[in-house]
Amino acid sequence: MSKPIKRYRIVVLLYDYVLATSVTLPIEMLRAAESSAKMRNRKAATLSIKLVGVNHKAVTTQAGLKVTPDLTLEQTTHNDIVFFPAVWRNPRPVIEKNSEIIEWLIQQNNENVMIGGVGTGCCFPAAAGLLDDKPATTHWHYFDQFERDYPRVQLKRDYFITRADNIYCSASVNALADLTVYFIEKLYDKDIATHVERNFSHEIRRAYADNSYFDSGKHAH
Repeated sequence: MSKPIKRYRIVVLLYDYVLATSVTLPIEMLRAAESSAKMRNRKAATLSIKLVGVNHKAVTTQAGLKVTPDLTLEQTTHNDIVFFPAVWRNPRPVIEKNSEIIEWLIQQNNENVMIGGVGTGCCFPAAAGLLDDKPATTHWHYFDQFERDYPRVQLKRDYFITRADNIYCSASVNALADLTVYFIEKLYDKDIATHVERNFSHEIRRAYADNSYFDSGKHAH
């Protein structure tokens, strides 16, 4: 009897004024990884990628696009990766409006789900208290506000990516691309990750470990 094909569950959160690029980029990169892996091995892992919101109501992105969630928070179970996209401009009003997301995020963290924040999206795990006394980063424009709002978080201004246990912060969309490549390597392997990286970032880029801060104080070369 053949082994069942592994299935990874990946969630991208939606909320008003989300930066559309930080929603679509990881999805496109992950789909490219899945397609490449399936071409090499038809039994390679399958990805279930869903857009998730507080309810089924469409949200308005920074570009004015309307995006409708596939599922609500209550409908998501046994996730492997959760992405928190960037919020355009001041993230504080969006976070204050979405207390349900904070509660749900705490639950995801308790289940040891990998959590990836992008720019101001990193404020969600910070607001949930999950980054207290741990390293984090965010978009450079909000460094000072981030430190005022979350004084217990160890803000790393000189790093584009940080990791604190299962919580990853990326400072920008470019850093998100590097982080997604790292996730792809964990889901598949280094060859698939390198293939996707070359297709999405033809220029030579710094390796994930070279611009990242790990809570262990050690870099995973």
